[in-house]
Amino acid sequence: MSRKSWVEITREERYFTSFLFHDILHNPEPLCGLLRGKLDFKANVAVVDIGYEVCFFRDVFRSGLIKKRQPALEKQTFDLVLWLSTNDLVIIECKAQQGFHNKQISKLKEARDIILQLSNDQYPIDKIYLVALCSEQYEPHEATRDCFSALLTWNEMVDIYPNNKKIYYRANSIYGE
Repeated sequence: MSRKSWVEITREERYFTSFLFHDILHNPEPLCGLLRGKLDFKANVAVVDIGYEVCFFRDVFRSGLIKKRQPALEKQTFDLVLWLSTNDLVIIECKAQQGFHNKQISKLKEARDIILQLSNDQYPIDKIYLVALCSEQYEPHEATRDCFSALLTWNEMVDIYPNNKKIYYRANSIYGE
């Protein structure tokens, strides 16, 4: 009897996002190049740091980088956060099996606005891009698309990080399961 591998079974977006995090950590340039083509990045913009499952408000407050707690948002996590050489952030929210929901998008926009207000000399943030990463089978409504600076697909991750193409193909194929 042949047993299916976990990548053939799982529908958990964190599984797929974890592989992407490690691919970006190893070489951020392919993703940065893709984002350059979709956002208003200049040619010299680089990823200087990356976070996975970032509990931004809790951790940045506890580290002393911001002085004001945000209790309502302390448990909110972002799937991937890229810090850019321009003091900009890219928050990437990932979906595989499902699409985005209005409540999640509202929380993302609220978090973005608060983070920009909390920017300071110790922790300067000039701009925040909200980026969606999802299956190419998912067709978000125009209102959903308008909430994001860019829309990426898992199949685009296959193109830029082919070493994990089996993982990203699976992430792209399970929408609606």
